[in-house]
Amino acid sequence: MIAMALFAQTLIAVGLLLLAIVVIVRPGSMPRFVGRVPASLAFRIPFAVLSALAGAGMLVGLAVPFVVFFAACLTAIVLVWAWPVLVVRGGGSWALPVSMLAATVGVALAQPLGLKVLLLPKADTLSYEPVPASVVKTYDEGVGFESVRAGLDGTLYLAANRGLDFNISDYYRHAQGEIIARSPDGRERIVFTTPVGSTAGVMTLKADGTIFMTSNGKTPGIWRIAPNGAASMIARLPSGAWPNGLDFGPDGMLYTPDSSLAAIWRIDPETGRFEQASDDKVLTARPFIALAPGANGLHFVGRDMIVTVSDSTKVLKFTLGENGTFGRPAILANGIPGDDFAVGEDGSLFITTHPYDTVVRVAPDGRRSIIADARQHIVGATDAVFGRGRHDRDTLYVATDGGAFTKGLRARGQLIALRPNPGR
Repeated sequence: MIAMALFAQTLIAVGLLLLAIVVIVRPGSMPRFVGRVPASLAFRIPFAVLSALAGAGMLVGLAVPFVVFFAACLTAIVLVWAWPVLVVRGGGSWALPVSMLAATVGVALAQPLGLKVLLLPKADTLSYEPVPASVVKTYDEGVGFESVRAGLDGTLYLAANRGLDFNISDYYRHAQGEIIARSPDGRERIVFTTPVGSTAGVMTLKADGTIFMTSNGKTPGIWRIAPNGAASMIARLPSGAWPNGLDFGPDGMLYTPDSSLAAIWRIDPETGRFEQASDDKVLTARPFIALAPGANGLHFVGRDMIVTVSDSTKVLKFTLGENGTFGRPAILANGIPGDDFAVGEDGSLFITTHPYDTVVRVAPDGRRSIIADARQHIVGATDAVFGRGRHDRDTLYVATDGGAFTKGLRARGQLIALRPNPGR
């Protein structure tokens, strides 16, 4: 479908640019089936300018899909407003403008990224209460982080991706994920690399050092990486699934929210067997127009499963019953398009908001505040975790992708250290 849309987009662009040139330079040479161009400059100049802008937008959209929807809208304006003049007054055929209009609508529907960005959910305006921040490390161009976790020995594990291209629908096509282990002294090593076409998602750790990680791409599923480096995808989820956050429940099972299929999957960490634990409609993103995910981050606090739903800006709490089922959720917070999050010792939630470039604290009493934003290097924040070493238990580590939605493959992910409780 995308290939057909790109072909139609190219034809429309070339046609509009040629039309703009002919209308200004040689209006009398317009083909008969197109129609005769009125001699009035008051018509010809606006028609030529709009056609040229629409055509140029379609061409630019081949490299920057964000502009395609807007170029298609401008093309539709040209076709609906100006082209009937050529047909009605100039004796042209309706076949060409009607065909172009149909193709334009198809192009807009196939690449609605611009519309989705316009319709991103609105974050509530919150008070800004900054905390001390420092950059631990800035990584190479094209390296963006999806997750950060802390081991008992103080090692930080970073799930990184290279080659993600958010300008295309299958953004993971050329991507490759890896898990980087960063020791307390700053030394780093790569402990696992995914196949090309599979992303490194969100991790959770067992006490023995085993890493479990979600992965999206050609085969969505759950990876298990043993302390000795042996890795296998233990669960291959259905086509179209998008496993995102990940945590162990009190029953020892893994739970991951599906950002695409609006479900919570329960996975046996030993056998890889999985089942749908919840399909509550509150986990759903808006159809077609949603760029933000539905259910996204997930963590357990006792028997309470806390889930962020990015597109609805809700933070929800489900309680796991003794029979393994979840009841109806309670709303912990609204107005926060959250990605993943960390849970503080006092129960506060520290929520990253990815393209919104903030870290939001939700206190146990429900009060919300922004504790860090771009002024503290929070650009494309995807995940956060408190340190577990002797000297960093009060440090909130935030992983970012460096703003991959706007900078593309030039973005440079960062590891940021925040001190949300500087007095302690």
